[in-house]
Amino acid sequence: MKHLVMAIAAAVLVGSVVAVNAAEQPGAKAAMEKPAGITQVVYVCPDCHVMALKEGKCEKCGKKMAPMHVMGTKDGNVMLCACEAGCKCSAKEMKDGKCGCGKDVATMSAKGMYVCPMGCPEVSDKPGKCACGKDMKKVE
Repeated sequence: MKHLVMAIAAAVLVGSVVAVNAAEQPGAKAAMEKPAGITQVVYVCPDCHVMALKEGKCEKCGKKMAPMHVMGTKDGNVMLCACEAGCKCSAKEMKDGKCGCGKDVATMSAKGMYVCPMGCPEVSDKPGKCACGKDMKKVE
C-alpha cells in the first residue's frame, strides 16, 4: 500500500511539472489554466516511485505510471492523492493521512523540482511563478 501511495504521489508531481512547462510556451497559458478547484496531475510508478509530468511508462521498470493529484507541497515534499479525475480535494481537507475523498495521501520528495514556497499544489521542472504569484523554489 505504501508503494502505491508513493507511486501515485510521484505521478501527481509529474503532472504538475508538465503543466508549468506548457504554460511557459507561447499561446499555452489558456490551455494550461485548470478549472477552479482542480489540482495538477502527475504520474508515479507504483514500484519504483519515479515521478513524471507526462503519462507513460516508468523509465526504470517499464510499468504504466499511475495518475495522482498534487494536494500541496511542504518542506520539499509533494503530497499526492489517487483521487478520481476531476476531484476537488485539497491539502486543507487532509486528516489522519487521508484526502478529503477518503483516499490515502502519499508524500514524495520533490528534489530537483520547483515548488511553491507557500505550499500551493504546483510542481515544475523549471523556475517560474506559482498561481499564487510567488516565485517557485528549487528543492535541493
